Amino acid sequence: MNNIFLNDNKPVSFEQYDKANKNQLKVIKKLQKRVKAEQKRKNQLASQLKRSLKQVEELKQQQNTKEEMNI
Repeated sequence: MNNIFLNDNKPVSFEQYDKANKNQLKVIKKLQKRVKAEQKRKNQLASQLKRSLKQVEELKQQQNTKEEMNI
């Protein structure tokens, strides 16, 4: 029987090792998907913030122009 040893030095069959690897890959893929979704959301929020700041600056410019015209 072919055995390999994990951190705790207990023998594990290749089938068990393969199954554990497949489960770990599944978890990694789920985590990657979550990270990708969070990064997308972060980028959306950053773009929204940038647009909002630009609108605020434009409104300030308009207000300054109106105040200059009223002087």
